[in-house]
Amino acid sequence: MNLRLVCVTGAESSGKTTLATALANHLDARLVPEAARRMLTPQQTYDIDDVVRIGLTQADNEDTALADHGGWVVADTDLTVIRIWLRERFDVWPTVLAERFQARAPRAYVLCAPDMPWQPDPLREHPYDRERLHQQYRQLLEGIGDPVLEVSGSVAQRLALVTSWLSSLEPR
Repeated sequence: MNLRLVCVTGAESSGKTTLATALANHLDARLVPEAARRMLTPQQTYDIDDVVRIGLTQADNEDTALADHGGWVVADTDLTVIRIWLRERFDVWPTVLAERFQARAPRAYVLCAPDMPWQPDPLREHPYDRERLHQQYRQLLEGIGDPVLEVSGSVAQRLALVTSWLSSLEPR
């Protein structure tokens, strides 16, 4: 397995972007930002097709980063987020995304616990439901078979756990 991709995932406002940025800086890795942040605007209504487009863009951005960068790549979310988002909002998992998910590059998942204080954001929808959503992420990741590390605590604690864990995984 050519493991070069680390995906930071989890419920809203669980510290994904902060950890992904810190990890990318620490590893001198290419950071793949969350596509939804660039493709949606606050208060914008969206439909299934919009979320599918976001998911495909996120996956394309990962593939491009892996092709362009020989070292570690850190993704701030991936299709796991899109999958849970589509299930929560529309109760669907379109075939085009399911096929893309099956064909994704090998990765290690970092699941962020929702123990960070909620940060209001116009693109966030679930301020009181993060623990339930966290359990959905945990269940999804347990069934995938990729390495998974669940982290909690401060950013520094999370970063130390992840860097130690990555050094213990199969060589790149």
